[in-house]
Amino acid sequence: MQPFDLHTHSLYSDGTASPAEIVREAKRIGLAMVAITDHDTADGVKEALLEGERIGMRVVPGVEFDVDYDVTMHILGLGIDVDAPALQEAVKESARKREIRNHIMIEKLRALGMDISMEDVHSVGLKTRLHIAEALVRKGYVSTWGEAFDKYMLKGRPAFVRAENLPIRETVEVIHKAGGIAVMAHPCQIRGDKHKAILAAIAGGIDGIEAYYPGTTDGERVLYLSLASQYGLLVSSGSDHHGANRPAATLGCAFQDVEVLQPIFERFMM
Repeated sequence: MQPFDLHTHSLYSDGTASPAEIVREAKRIGLAMVAITDHDTADGVKEALLEGERIGMRVVPGVEFDVDYDVTMHILGLGIDVDAPALQEAVKESARKREIRNHIMIEKLRALGMDISMEDVHSVGLKTRLHIAEALVRKGYVSTWGEAFDKYMLKGRPAFVRAENLPIRETVEVIHKAGGIAVMAHPCQIRGDKHKAILAAIAGGIDGIEAYYPGTTDGERVLYLSLASQYGLLVSSGSDHHGANRPAATLGCAFQDVEVLQPIFERFMM
């Protein structure tokens, strides 16, 4: 088994590198395969696939969905057909709801005295909260995008707007209809009862769990691997690479050469 990375973001969501650049970098550092998993869009996947074919790099087409749950939860769709009607419908609806949310958030920020509009928010693909935060930095209202989140856009802050997302089971169904597998992303980031959240995701039909992820503690991983074994889940590894927006999360940084990762490696490499 060679190193791989099944969780990355390009400039089509909140990363800073193009899909082709991610594929080339993955090849350069010796990864066997890399997945492009932008938030609620698969627009960058075809570019990545073409580059992968050109340079001889295995690319796994993917997407990362925000899901409706008590706390923030994300589910990766890996090995998807980006042209599947169910997937196309889901990402279009997600984009529509995200646009509405963004406009409400901008209005809240304006009500707080900030001269900002959607024209100030720059993105090649989807406009996310990160892009709004970057606009606040450019206009001098905050020093960093982290400060923008902490002061204004996190839950309980004055410009927070709750996202409207599909429930777990419906998200998993969309991924399955697109021919992919549903993997719970970064359970270590769950703010609350992680065990309860994972069991909810399992009840919703997930196929795997991202147990190898930057910042996961040994104790957390014991829980994830135990539940994966108990419920027959695939175990995955991903860096959540965002380029310059998250420089510590380098491609492949979460990978470990352990037996539990062999099944998902074989699924996409064989």
